[in-house]
Amino acid sequence: MPTLTARTATGPLSPDELSDWYAVPSDRADGTWVRGSFITTLDGRATGPDGVSGSLNEGSEGDHAVFDHVRAWADVVVVGAGTVREEGYGPLPGTPMVVVTSSGELPHTALEAEPGSGEVLMVGGHGHEVSPEQVLAAVRQRGWRRIVVEGGPHLFAGWLEAGLVDELCVTVRPVLAGGDRTLLVPRGTRLGDLTGTPTHLLTWGGDILVRTRLR
Repeated sequence: MPTLTARTATGPLSPDELSDWYAVPSDRADGTWVRGSFITTLDGRATGPDGVSGSLNEGSEGDHAVFDHVRAWADVVVVGAGTVREEGYGPLPGTPMVVVTSSGELPHTALEAEPGSGEVLMVGGHGHEVSPEQVLAAVRQRGWRRIVVEGGPHLFAGWLEAGLVDELCVTVRPVLAGGDRTLLVPRGTRLGDLTGTPTHLLTWGGDILVRTRLR
């Protein structure tokens, strides 16, 4: 991959500026693009004191703006059933959601559709682990190319290990969590020679929002 110089900016960004800032690179504009979308502390913790990520982005104007933009950009959001239960995910406004579950059971919140909600699909079942490749194939069969993987970290680690993540979009909050809270990349994840190239560095209200190209 050629050397890239990271763009830098300071928020807030307008909706049009966000569209430019989070545009797919021109060399992949017509193909599949898989984004991981997360928020972490400085020491890589992906959940707040209550065990969910929502408490980490409380008061973060930048993260809320980017999170909403990336979801609206997506053809589909992929999330594990455990995260749906823990975070209380319901159907997303206007964007389809794929729930990955080995049990074949959808959490009840995923079924609570409201007018304008995107469809919810299940991939998995029969008590078997579902591979990232199977999920990606099911998503692409639907014609969806702009894919956002929101986790949780266990599901995201599988996509990383399989080399299927093109880019990581992460908001880093300037706090330290410590303890045994959930890591963005769980211990034992086998990343091999995976390296990233930061392409965009945005500071917004004290937070750092980074786009890192992984492949």
